[in-house]
Amino acid sequence: MPTPAHFLVRLLIYWISGILLSKYYVPSISILLIAFCSWLLSTYYDSVCLEEILLSCSIAVLSAHLTLTFHSKKEIPVGEPLIISIESFEGNTSEYMRYQAQWRGGDFKVYSKEPIDNAYYLIKELPKKGFNDQLVLFVNRHKLADWLKLTETAFHFPIRWVALLRNSASKRWKEMGFSPVLIGFYRALILGDRSALAPELKTAFSQLGLAHILAISGMHFGLCYLLFNLMSLLLPFKLRRGFRVILSICYAVITGLGVSVIRALIFILLYELGIWLKRPITRWQLLMATMLICLMIQPYWIYDVGFQLSFTAVLGIFIGLYFLDLFELSPPQKKLAQLVIISFSAQLAVSPIIAFYFEELSILALPLSIIASPILPIVMIIGGVGIFLPIGSITNHLLTSLLERLTHVTPRQIEICLNLAEVISLYLILSLLVYLAHQALHKWREKEH
Repeated sequence: MPTPAHFLVRLLIYWISGILLSKYYVPSISILLIAFCSWLLSTYYDSVCLEEILLSCSIAVLSAHLTLTFHSKKEIPVGEPLIISIESFEGNTSEYMRYQAQWRGGDFKVYSKEPIDNAYYLIKELPKKGFNDQLVLFVNRHKLADWLKLTETAFHFPIRWVALLRNSASKRWKEMGFSPVLIGFYRALILGDRSALAPELKTAFSQLGLAHILAISGMHFGLCYLLFNLMSLLLPFKLRRGFRVILSICYAVITGLGVSVIRALIFILLYELGIWLKRPITRWQLLMATMLICLMIQPYWIYDVGFQLSFTAVLGIFIGLYFLDLFELSPPQKKLAQLVIISFSAQLAVSPIIAFYFEELSILALPLSIIASPILPIVMIIGGVGIFLPIGSITNHLLTSLLERLTHVTPRQIEICLNLAEVISLYLILSLLVYLAHQALHKWREKEH
């Protein structure tokens, strides 16, 4: 009796099960050895079911054991110095001023009774209370822990190197005639730095459900990878792959090594490795292998909303493209259909997660995403070319008008409160609909041919 799914898919499911298991149960070495030996013994018998059950138990126990042994939910031990970047002011609460900040592991909030400049800071000691699992640094006794404002000369590598590159790009955009609004927009869109982004733009993107456009993701990374690929054509053949890989790693570091950036980087590295070994990998295998490697690097990313949104969106896109490939369309029709399918599939796939965490959905997110899909690559190309050519004065009016139109669009949101059971039920229903559509389309193709 053959097993129903590809081994990589089953391995990923078993590994995730072990990560979830580690939250409730502490496996010992003896249990791990018993599970592994049981699987070895099961291979002696001609029973696929028994072997699969024992294999799943072995991998789940191994995953739980490694998760608890080498990883901790507490990312930063209290007392260790930390370099953070205050990116923007987000508004006032009843007692404090709230700021968006960033450290090497992602974004978090800072609350303070005193105004804070947008700059880099060295926190000498974290508060004993207030740094929780959601990466929120609260005020401790009416002030933050002792910290020191850093100048560019005080940065540590690679923070100093990254900051210098970002500032150099900004200076180039300024020299090429770009307005301050567009410079801040391009720092966020291309370099992953939102510190100079106009507050009204940040609010508009967030309320309209377009915040993913400003977050460096696989789409941004993919466009840059295509640019690196074109640049590599100027080099000898033997140097091209190394050139693309080095530039991809550098770009990932410059943009902050967020979860979605790491996912895109691993995806590209696996793709390049497959070509180098002359063993091309399908996009499904790339997705599963990337997710497995990410969870081996940091198992607790499974609880991170950015990780969940990133992989769910890509999974939705791949499913949409799979169905699109079943239809015979002309190249122009297929390109147009891809723009719609990619936006629709990604938005539909992540909607239950967004409703679960943020309890609201933007009605305009889908149509605006479809409109933005063909425009975004052009906008990024203008920003990339604008570092080398003085085209700012030519494009300022057009791009600024587009951004201003977004700030004047009235957001329309619906409140949806879902619990975990409802989210799981929705994904089960979507999976069933995908399966039924798959079966119906294959029967239709058999009749046609």
